Amino acid sequence: MKSMRRLGLVLTVLFLGIIVGNFGIRPALLVFVPLFTLWFMLWDEKKYRQSERRRIHEDHFYHEPYYRSRQS
Repeated sequence: MKSMRRLGLVLTVLFLGIIVGNFGIRPALLVFVPLFTLWFMLWDEKKYRQSERRRIHEDHFYHEPYYRSRQS
């Protein structure tokens, strides 16, 4: 899995270099800044959903009355 991520990173950097080399920095920024922003928003939403799922799971299965009933 790590090698696929590294390959993706290398290809992205190469593609970015080709775009900047051919068109300049301004058009490259016009293309990549919205894509990066969208990717970051999706990544952040995924992390939020994972943390909410983890929190709900812990709240549901490990609540206080269960422990009190087991100690009595």
